[in-house]
Amino acid sequence: MKVYKCIFTGDEVMSDSYRQSSPFGKAEFDEIAFEVQSKRVQKSAEDFGIAHNTEEGEAEVVDADVETVNDIIDAFKLESTPFTKKEYMVYIKAYLARIKESMEKSNPERVETFMKNAQAFVKYLLERFDDLEFYLGPSLDCEGIVVYGYYEDGDLAPRFIYFKDALNEERY
Repeated sequence: MKVYKCIFTGDEVMSDSYRQSSPFGKAEFDEIAFEVQSKRVQKSAEDFGIAHNTEEGEAEVVDADVETVNDIIDAFKLESTPFTKKEYMVYIKAYLARIKESMEKSNPERVETFMKNAQAFVKYLLERFDDLEFYLGPSLDCEGIVVYGYYEDGDLAPRFIYFKDALNEERY
């Protein structure tokens, strides 16, 4: 299993158990980011993430301690955070500079491609700004990755987008 951690905070924010696809369904953003579809799941205080199964023909018992949660938000302890467009512009400018600085040490040949793709991607994010939700990792460190959430038509749960170069991959 692979776990993806923020390069700045070490927060675990994603794993390979979720199928990755093109951000916003646009292949031109594959170089810079990936998207995963979340879902709503039921979780009880005693569930520990294990699904409740009933035998065929048995009535399902409704447990008062059951709550519906988003699987990704719950699994990775993501926390919603508000941004105005102006605040986001300040954040993303500084964040991209930090990623660039990190890449200059670890992957200098990728810096130019990253910056070009990041500019186009951020421009697209700004065009959809009012449709986006923003999430921080469990450390709530605003120097770390911001995960973008949005709903496509008919979705019951958001899709989440991650900057690839802001993540370290660890195998377990």
